Amino acid sequence: MKSFNELIATAKRNGKKRCVVIMAQDSTVLEGVKLAQELDLIYPVLVGDQTSIKEHAKTVDLDLDNVEIHNATEESEALEKGIELVKEKGDFLMKGMVSTSAFLKGVLNRDWGLRTGKILSHIAVLEIPEYAKLIFMSDGGMNPKLDLNIRLNIINNAIETLRMLGIEEPKIGLIAASETVHPDMPETIDAAEIVKLYKNGEIKNCIIEGPFGFDVPISKEAAEHKKIQSKIAGEVDFLLMPSISAANIWAKGLICFANTKAAGMVAGAAKPVIMLSRTDKPETKLNSIALGVALSTSKEPGV
Repeated sequence: MKSFNELIATAKRNGKKRCVVIMAQDSTVLEGVKLAQELDLIYPVLVGDQTSIKEHAKTVDLDLDNVEIHNATEESEALEKGIELVKEKGDFLMKGMVSTSAFLKGVLNRDWGLRTGKILSHIAVLEIPEYAKLIFMSDGGMNPKLDLNIRLNIINNAIETLRMLGIEEPKIGLIAASETVHPDMPETIDAAEIVKLYKNGEIKNCIIEGPFGFDVPISKEAAEHKKIQSKIAGEVDFLLMPSISAANIWAKGLICFANTKAAGMVAGAAKPVIMLSRTDKPETKLNSIALGVALSTSKEPGV
């Protein structure tokens, strides 16, 4: 998948889906919803302060005639109502003007959340001008402390997500500061164990290599210069970053300084969950909505 335009085309082929937005009372959020609606991607279901939603809709010229609105003036009320709606008739959930911690607490709620028993992980999707296709990357927003088990769960979430998008055998790079396994760098030790499990056939439907410095999986020339034989160099689909800080800083740096387009989601929940920063641009929100549509599995809206 080469670009967000291609992702949007994939989403269109999947049919219109019900997108439930929690705390939708924000002009930027509603502008993203409007862009998606104009592309015939979604049936918006907006949850939040109804009066404020209508006021913000006017500022972006969003027609609310065919938009479902559920009034919830308090954040906790909006969270529970929104998750209830997405479970009952929605196709995917989208974070609006609600803090990330509160949003995830709702998604993980044991009584009415979207738990499945899997570890949840954040996946950033990046369209980088100098790279030939979209790069998927984890985990810059969910798991602050990684160990071998969590890394394996993140990889499983990524494989499932990418295969749902038509990438049948995703190429996965395990990122570290270098290609050397070092006892003071747990990400290199875990990477070596993950590759061993892959070679033993315990991880399927992908190609996994590492540990690699960042340059190797994104550049055939770098791999050749380092005399590394690689099936993924220059063609990697998914990067498992060594830490939440490395992933978060790397992605935001690309967005801020390298004209990188982005989308963001949480994998491992009962329904696709779109999770963005409250400061993200409408285009980023559109890209993420398209991702949610493409990953929705129902044949008819709301089913």
